[in-house]
Parts: sequence; structure tokens; C-alpha cells
Amino acid sequence: MKASDLKGRAVVTLSDAAKVGQIDDILFDADFRRVLGLRIKRGAFGKTEAVTRANVTAIGVDAVTLPGPDVINDEGRHAELQGASSLGQAQRTKVVTEGGRLLGTIGELTLDEEARIVVAYTLTVPLLDRLRHREPTFEATLVMHLGEGGIMIVPETVGAALDEQAEGKSTVDA
Repeated sequence: MKASDLKGRAVVTLSDAAKVGQIDDILFDADFRRVLGLRIKRGAFGKTEAVTRANVTAIGVDAVTLPGPDVINDEGRHAELQGASSLGQAQRTKVVTEGGRLLGTIGELTLDEEARIVVAYTLTVPLLDRLRHREPTFEATLVMHLGEGGIMIVPETVGAALDEQAEGKSTVDA
């Protein structure tokens, strides 16, 4: 599941079967490896609040379910979300090999089926390449380090594998 696919998805409470808003953003840990929570926008002009991932009952194809409205609160009131990074921050991260070669900028994060863990990163590419399904992707486990300045370091082997991937020869995995 693509992280960006969650944006705009309805948020429904199970206790009173009510739509309480929609997903406005996804919140990640500082290393962009785990989903910590979701920002929820209530109504067109409503304020944005948050829920921790631990308080999400399920993430379905059409809606995200929560046990009740009481798990939604101001983001600052959730200690687990302090210092969380948004999807937009992740998507601006530059990917550089340990040898100093800029591979590109993260354009998408792929999550596991339960939307808890980031399993892969996809670099941004021009529209024509996206239409041809030529989007360079590598596994999250290959990341060596993520700096506070929005730079992700990967091994040289990732760069070489992405080059092969662009030529249609392989995928990048551990």
C-alpha cells in the first residue's frame, strides 16, 4: 500500500458508526521506518487532530476505523507523536549513496499490509516514466542512515541496482 493512498480516506468510529473526518497526513518516526499516527481533518474547515497508530482498529480499502472518537486529540497531546515526521517531509528527502552520488528524491513510501512499517521507497521520476511503470524502488532495510537535514544514505549497491532497474533488468532488494 502506498502511504499517499491513505490521504483523503474516510475515518469512521466503531462505537457510534460515524464518519469523523478524513486522513490529512501520515506521521512517521524520525527514520521514516514506522507509522506513528495519522492526522485527521474534521470537515472542510475543521481543525486537524491526530490519532496514534496503536489506536487505529483497521485500515481498510475505503475507510480507517477507530474504536471511538475519544482516541482523536490534538497532536501535541499524544506523547508518541512528538517529533514525528509527515509524509511531505519524507517525500522531500534526498537519497545519496555512501560514495556521494545523488540518486534522487523520495516520491513515495510503500507500507506493509497493516500500514505499520515502511517496506520500500520509490524515487520521483518524470510523468512518462511513471506511466511506463519505471519508478526506481528500493527496500527500506537497505537504508544506512537518515540525517536530520533530509538526506538518506544508501550503499553503492543500491545505486547500481537502481541503474539496472531503470534498464529493466532487476529489482532492488536485500
